[in-house]
Amino acid sequence: MLKPINQMSWLEVDALDRSRLAYVLPVGSTEQHGRHLPVGTDDLILQTSLDGLEKHLKTENTFLRLPTLHYGNSFEHLDFPGTVTLRTATMLAFVEDLMMCMQRHQVKYLVIVNSHGGNAPVFHAMAQEWGQRFGIRVFNIDYFGSNFFQDAQPLLQTAINQDIHGGEIETAYLQYALPQTVKADFIRPENDVFVELKNYYYGWLTRDLAPGSGLLGGASRSTLETGEKLFRYVQDKLAGYFHAFDKELNDARK
Repeated sequence: MLKPINQMSWLEVDALDRSRLAYVLPVGSTEQHGRHLPVGTDDLILQTSLDGLEKHLKTENTFLRLPTLHYGNSFEHLDFPGTVTLRTATMLAFVEDLMMCMQRHQVKYLVIVNSHGGNAPVFHAMAQEWGQRFGIRVFNIDYFGSNFFQDAQPLLQTAINQDIHGGEIETAYLQYALPQTVKADFIRPENDVFVELKNYYYGWLTRDLAPGSGLLGGASRSTLETGEKLFRYVQDKLAGYFHAFDKELNDARK
């Protein structure tokens, strides 16, 4: 099961078998997503996808969903008002404080569900060190900055490697999941920006690639039908990950 920890009492948490328990930390961002999407786009995708998963996920072990960290590492978007970024050191300190508490309460598994590509390398770089320091096994799910959407390419008109930020995927998803958050007047083909990031330069800034816009992708290609298919795709993908984590916990007890 996937259950929100903030709706439980400490006695309920204390009663759980630690060998069958994992904490789930959702991490999003507050950052510009072009003229047509809200600064909370990553958060909204994260919340709606996890809310949907809670309704039907069946596991032998218990996964407790922690309150979301709504800010991420978003320096690439900092030139656009509304963007709020955390320094890498701040993000790491937050997770390490969480792990200190987990260690105190003998919780040995952490699942980080991350919906912002800029957060992914930060968490990946630390997983082994955290395991050594805290004795906590860290699993990662990254919607962006990974191959999460690779198998969704047949659903899209835009190449995955060019749908970088605020493009077809995120726009279509929110058109289906939260249509009131999408400003359709700004979705036009002439506003689309297609670039390919260099695989040797990670210091790029959105202001240089899409000045005055912030969009990197094909938002105009999004449709409600695509959004519904993407919503189902994300649900299935998440369920597959959690079933894999469930097996990891089961195997660890053998």
